[in-house]
Amino acid sequence: MNLAVMLLANRCFRFHLYDFHLNGVSVAELANAYSVPAVWIEEQIEAVRLCLKYQVKLSVELDPESEPLQLAA
Repeated sequence: MNLAVMLLANRCFRFHLYDFHLNGVSVAELANAYSVPAVWIEEQIEAVRLCLKYQVKLSVELDPESEPLQLAA
């Protein structure tokens, strides 16, 4: 396990999910444990994977219940 991921797992919920998933916890188990849809868990894990792959900062924690942001056209 990458040390940076381990440290971030304690500070960011998405990295926490990613860490559990890398350690063999299934998406279904995580969804059940946190009472959220499995699709949402998959999206969070994929977001972290892409952030690590492309070394992008994850600066905003989005609430799954929040309204989507309007982008200027």
